[in-house]
Amino acid sequence: MNSEQEKINAAWSRGAKHYNDIIDDEMNSFRPTAWKKQILGNAPDSDRLKVLDCGCGPGFFSLILAEEGHEVCAVDGSEEMVKFARLRAEQEGLSISFSVADCHELPFGDNSFDLIVSRNVTHALRDHKAVYSQWLRVLKPGGILQIFDANWHLSRPGGRFYEESRERRKKCLEIYGDDFSGRRKSSDDLDKDDESSRSEATVWEHVLKDKFRPDWDMGLLEGIGFSDVTCDRDVSEKLWDDKEKLIYGNTPMFMIRGVKDFASCERKK
Repeated sequence: MNSEQEKINAAWSRGAKHYNDIIDDEMNSFRPTAWKKQILGNAPDSDRLKVLDCGCGPGFFSLILAEEGHEVCAVDGSEEMVKFARLRAEQEGLSISFSVADCHELPFGDNSFDLIVSRNVTHALRDHKAVYSQWLRVLKPGGILQIFDANWHLSRPGGRFYEESRERRKKCLEIYGDDFSGRRKSSDDLDKDDESSRSEATVWEHVLKDKFRPDWDMGLLEGIGFSDVTCDRDVSEKLWDDKEKLIYGNTPMFMIRGVKDFASCERKK
């Protein structure tokens, strides 16, 4: 495995317990219903889809789609994330195929999935073209890709949204006493958090730098053969609560949707 990818996977593993706690909160809120509507409303029309949850983390997408009767395979580069996801599925009595895998080199055959979903994954890739090409490869003709992410890299120290993001974090601490970091704290802790963020900058920002999304991704997807590439530049209103809107409102979550059409399959023959 590429050393940069190992660093990225290690960073996700360090935060696995914290992200699992966040998923606990999500599962006990309005979000499962809202996310099911968002995803399945933009998916192929079928009662039983074969779905790939790529970068599954603790398994939120995997669980809510399996609950609806779909066949779900899920991969993540972090072994700790996959451990939490497997345990969660077992507790819920859901049959989901989890595996530790690098999404740059997916262990699946061509034309395997009706739907691929990912959330808060693509900002941490080392080679977007390679991953998007893999997603195109493993989708069935007529299959759909859904990417959910945000310009998180631009809110880090040095990013164009950093100053506003810092003010939003301060306001969030004043109102809620925490900022999704997994611990209660005050605005005095922001400098420590920023220093930690700077120390991992080479891990998270080695590719994106100052690129603005989703426009950059859409061009890349079209260039490798996806068709009908569209985006919703802000799905936050439907999927985030007031706290998330406050702290992350200047980097709203977008949704990119692309289709693997039959014509692109014919060109590859």
